[in-house]
Amino acid sequence: MRLLAALLLLCAFTTVSCGGAGSGQSVTVLGSWTGAEGDAFRAVLSGFEKSTGIHVDYTGTRDARAILASELHDGTPPDTAVLATPGDLRTYAAAGELAPVGGAQQGIGGDLTGATGPDGARRPYGIVVKAAVKGLIWYAPRALPAATRARLAQPIGSFDDLAKIASGAAAKPWCLGLEDTSNSGWPGTDWIEDVVLHESGAAVYDQWVSGNLEWTSDPIRKAWQTFGTVLAGTRSGTDAVLLTGYGKAGAPMFANPPGCLFDHEASFITAFYGQTSGRPQAGRDYDFVPFPGGRAVEIGGDLLGMFRATPAARKLVAYLTTAKAQETWIKRPGSGAFSLNRSVPPGDYPDPLSRRIAQTLASAGTVRFDASDSMPTVMAAAFDHAVLEYVTDPTAQRLDRILRSLDRLRCTTGSASAPPKNC
Repeated sequence: MRLLAALLLLCAFTTVSCGGAGSGQSVTVLGSWTGAEGDAFRAVLSGFEKSTGIHVDYTGTRDARAILASELHDGTPPDTAVLATPGDLRTYAAAGELAPVGGAQQGIGGDLTGATGPDGARRPYGIVVKAAVKGLIWYAPRALPAATRARLAQPIGSFDDLAKIASGAAAKPWCLGLEDTSNSGWPGTDWIEDVVLHESGAAVYDQWVSGNLEWTSDPIRKAWQTFGTVLAGTRSGTDAVLLTGYGKAGAPMFANPPGCLFDHEASFITAFYGQTSGRPQAGRDYDFVPFPGGRAVEIGGDLLGMFRATPAARKLVAYLTTAKAQETWIKRPGSGAFSLNRSVPPGDYPDPLSRRIAQTLASAGTVRFDASDSMPTVMAAAFDHAVLEYVTDPTAQRLDRILRSLDRLRCTTGSASAPPKNC
């Protein structure tokens, strides 16, 4: 009897697993990661369970966004959930569905998950579990003249400088594919976003994302026009650009002779390159330069929000941003994950290429989320569609109609916490 009492006391005051119950606490997580990504996340969660004794019930499904909306409607949300976009985070925060996470994450990029709550105050409402680095210009070194490779090894001041380098290597140097099932068009929005961020700066970018800068304004119009020069610099033709998947757009770089020379893609594209005929290898067969113009970096991020602020949920949120948890992601072969935790140095990444990408992120003066991901869902979808429309007819007249149409939508979507300006 005394032994049983002693064991019960031990279970009550420690995280020792007693009868398989651990701490007696649990936390639910809904996310979109399945397959290899799901396995990687479960490895992260396993570390949390071992260190805290808290059980994690993870549900991974590609329908996570719809399931979350349904569970919120029914009043039975998970404790935490991986959110599809920063725009979703802002919507849920404004509606009072999300709980603030306090100072759970202050790393590279600073306050990237700040949002306005129902009381009008701005607070962090999520964490970036892992990131992808966007705006990288990929090329196949062996397909380029020696003079071009030497120039790429030097600092490149602006996109105009990069365009001159590219056109010096070939009259039509750009790879481009816009197809991605129901989300076709986003590779074009990435081009436009990078031009806005690097050529016009973070203040203009932020105004645009928030809905307070007209699509017809000079910085946004010029970014579309720059994208138009990229279209003109592709040799594949309109139909091929519209029908080629983004993951296959860069494959012609590895052909003999090459079909294109430069591919604008995020860090995750390396997984697609590795599946190309001949199994291209990083460094030898493909390399990158950051998007030129300032020390700015655009990222895509997997965000986690807290819908029920239980003690176990708060502990999980805090754990997922630690160096220990982040390193579980980045050291997993082929994960393509990058960390915003400054305690995870570039040297911890598994190969030279990922270490260079990590250094690009760590040394950035400005970090911003993908603009269309940060816009309201309706606005983002219209942006994607507008890119596809522009590709079919990249004339000044068509562009003017497209931008005016996007501006009318901007004025009705509630992109900002206050009514959009200039409407």
